[in-house]
Amino acid sequence: MSDSTTPDGLEDRGAALWLELQEEFEFDAHEAELLFETCRTLDTIDALSNAIAQNGVMVTGSQGQTVLNAAIAERRQQQAAYARLVTQLNLVDEFESGVESARTRAAKTAAQAKWRERKSRQKGA
Repeated sequence: MSDSTTPDGLEDRGAALWLELQEEFEFDAHEAELLFETCRTLDTIDALSNAIAQNGVMVTGSQGQTVLNAAIAERRQQQAAYARLVTQLNLVDEFESGVESARTRAAKTAAQAKWRERKSRQKGA
């Protein structure tokens, strides 16, 4: 689907993600809404990261004490939401870019060995 426009309200990374995925995939209405929320969440993560960079990890609380910047916890929540949205869109493989965990590699190796064994039995039968 080659939609070269982005929905209103998306910032740099959200708009870039929208354009990249719209170019590569076709989305139905429900998926497009999930993609929009995924892009907005990515922009929110960026905004929170900028706030942390500007104000620091530790800030002054209401009683003058040093406390953890609340943007850190919120960014963590947004990152978790982003991961869930990417999973809902079935884009996990797209974002992993070929990076496999040791467990995934071991499972693939085992599956390939089982496949080769089955094929060799079929040839011998």
